[in-house]
Formats: sequence, C-alpha cells, structure tokens
Amino acid sequence: MTMQAVCDNTRKIRDLYVGYPGTVHDSRVFRNSPLCNSLEEKCGRYYLLGDSGYPLKTKLLTPFKDRGQVTRRQLNCNIKLAKSRYVIEHCFGILKQKFRQLFHIKLRNITLIVHFIRAACVLHNAAIDDEFQLNENIEMVNEVLPPEQDLDFVDEEEDRDARRVRDDIVNDLRM
Repeated sequence: MTMQAVCDNTRKIRDLYVGYPGTVHDSRVFRNSPLCNSLEEKCGRYYLLGDSGYPLKTKLLTPFKDRGQVTRRQLNCNIKLAKSRYVIEHCFGILKQKFRQLFHIKLRNITLIVHFIRAACVLHNAAIDDEFQLNENIEMVNEVLPPEQDLDFVDEEEDRDARRVRDDIVNDLRM
C-alpha cells in the first residue's frame, strides 16, 4: 500500500494520503491526491521537496534529471535535495519502529488498513515530542522506483513556470 506523506522539520506529518496499491507510481498517486490541487494554498511562501518520482511543480521542487548535461549548480541542487530527504526517511523510520505492525499488516480489508495507517500517523504526531530514539540497526525499507514520466500529467506551461522557479532557487543556493 502506498502512503504519501509530507512532514515538517520536527518529523510531524502534515499531510497524508493512503490507499493506492504499492505498484502505483508516486507521480500518479500525487496527481490523484488532494495535495496536488492545493499546493499553492498549503505551501504559501514555502516549497515541498520531492524525489525524482514526483513531477516538478511551482511549489514542489524535484531534482534535475541527469542526462549527462547537468551543470555544477544543478548538481549542487540535486545533492542538497538528496541530503534533505533524511527528514522524511527519519519520520518513516520512527513511525515504523513505533508501530511495527506497519511492516506486516495482518488486516485484509483495504478500508481497515487505510484507517489503521492513518491512526498510526495520528498517534505518531501526538507522540513526536517524546524523544523517541531511532534504532539505527533497523533497516529502513524504502523501495526506490526508477523515475518515469507520467505523460498524461505534463502541463507544459506549468512545467515551464516550475522550471523557472527551480532555476531561480538554484541560482540562490550556496555552492
């Protein structure tokens, strides 16, 4: 089951979308999530950071695709984006360690599974300040899918605006 989550710097889950089978690509899950249509409103003057499985949007920054022509500044941006992913990975690690049933959910009813995952996330947020120590020996299971272009999702004008926003940010980043 796919869980799309947005967390803040304290690892508190701020947005959650659950229910798609694990075989569905991140970009399709995102496109069908309420977050996709409310990015501007939810982000305000801030940006969400996504991996290469997500589409570049004006409020969702993703890495530059490396096709052998990435500039030094673009590579710098990709490195900074990759380093920032530890926050969501750490959030997922804490969630899975506190609620170990998430590794092997025994429920068979999809609705109950979704409710179970949501409840675990609510409890995670309620307990986030309890200084839970992440066991570094637990392997964080995170399937990385190759980036794929979801062609029915590309909006050329929005894509152009998003690239312009990302380029402006790249030029402001420290080298």
